[in-house]
Amino acid sequence: MGRSVSARVAKLVFEVAAARRRLIGVLFLVASLVTLAASPLHAQPARSLSLPPSITMVGTVDQNCQESVADIQRFIREFAFVRGHSIYVVCDAAAWRAALHHLTLEYGVIVSSRGAISDIHLRETWFYATALRKGAEHRTGEEIYAHELGHFVCACIDESTADKAAAQLLDDARRNRFIATNRPSAAK
Repeated sequence: MGRSVSARVAKLVFEVAAARRRLIGVLFLVASLVTLAASPLHAQPARSLSLPPSITMVGTVDQNCQESVADIQRFIREFAFVRGHSIYVVCDAAAWRAALHHLTLEYGVIVSSRGAISDIHLRETWFYATALRKGAEHRTGEEIYAHELGHFVCACIDESTADKAAAQLLDDARRNRFIATNRPSAAK
């Protein structure tokens, strides 16, 4: 009988150890998944500085989002643009909140905006599609675009300096529109 009891105890010890290993494995897997889910997205590899901006739609793409992308394309034609720039048009509110959360994790400070956010070092700008169409923070879509481009013109994160650069960009774009509409070849 002593032998069978010790065999049962050995079997029980083996099963407990196996269960413990499985539990540790499951906990490690869960911890790995949580770490991956909580880690911020990494920027895409740098694009060639000779290329025009790339535009990527994020979130649920609908007709309104496609209209916002068309606006961005028009702004790129009318204004100067940052070569090698990555532009993200965030299509819906849930995706915009996720983008702000991602950027907050990336920078370690709370990132908050209702219109757009730029990272001059990564050459990225995130635009909220609704803000481009309807405006936000007392700015039109065109003014939001010009402000974000202003950050790249002044190579700064200071909002008032970017506003000054944006004002000059807007004046230049309006002057170019006026000249283009008043050319003799445009009247034909």
